[in-house]
Amino acid sequence: MVMPKVSIVLPNYNYARYLDERIQSLLNQTYKDFELIILDDASTDNSIEIIEKYTADPRVKTKYFSENSGLPYQRWNDGADMAEGEYLLIAGADDSCHPTLLEKLVDKLDNHPNVGLSFSQSWKIDSEGKRLSSMKKWTNDLNKERWNQDFIDAGKNEMQYLLFKNTLPNASAVLMRRNVFLKAGNFNIKMRLTADWLQWIKMLEISDISFLANPLNYFRHHEGTVTSKAVKSGLSLEEAYQVQKYIIKNPNLGLSKEIIDKASDIFAEYWVQTVVDTIKARSKIDFSRQIRVYRIAHSIDPKITERLIKKFSRRLLNLIK
Repeated sequence: MVMPKVSIVLPNYNYARYLDERIQSLLNQTYKDFELIILDDASTDNSIEIIEKYTADPRVKTKYFSENSGLPYQRWNDGADMAEGEYLLIAGADDSCHPTLLEKLVDKLDNHPNVGLSFSQSWKIDSEGKRLSSMKKWTNDLNKERWNQDFIDAGKNEMQYLLFKNTLPNASAVLMRRNVFLKAGNFNIKMRLTADWLQWIKMLEISDISFLANPLNYFRHHEGTVTSKAVKSGLSLEEAYQVQKYIIKNPNLGLSKEIIDKASDIFAEYWVQTVVDTIKARSKIDFSRQIRVYRIAHSIDPKITERLIKKFSRRLLNLIK
């Protein structure tokens, strides 16, 4: 039996309203050598009814779970375990894509054996599918020129940017070499927001990166996303510090003290601002989470928390005045 070149994993939970568009955007790709693995995480809407419409296609495989995992990245790993292709893509059930996405990304991996991750720029779209803006805005504060054109670069060179934020912000745009993914290990299911960010870092420690400036992926933003909920709860900051710690504590990445200090200052400024905003809004502060964040930051470098205390003291004094 001939194995497919690409395995597309499509995890779904209660995204029935987007599934027709999503599945069709994948089955209608100009590149045809793939399997589509659809995993439903015990949806309570009519997701399975929609998925069943496509099971006659021999490329489609399904797995329906009777209990919800409660873990955003668990089904990503389950799908990766089922995958048989040389390349792997995790497709968000609420996202969409251009018909040539696979064709363009596969070409990069086929012709550059050292590349472990190939990704395209994304359009940010709303709940109705309307284009809002290019996701290039997400990285403009890091480098306005770098993401203007296609590039192939050493994976470790991306760390100077990944230290600040996830420069591959939507997994739906990322085609992975599966053997590199396996060497890096599965997505960390203890994380609810940043396991993909950490995964790219681990893969780029041992491989190179390819980028397509043409926005071939459509990244949907709406209130129901895991990202939206995690940002509001403050979990995003806690997990971002965990990712930052992984990079800073890795001696093989060789980041300069100047870059590390700059990232630490930006994180501290954001942290203080979120606490101040919470106080201004007279909302309840999750002190247990704040303590966890403090401990993570302190374990990276005590100087980080020293700067944090100074920043917070000045802001608090201004707030009292």
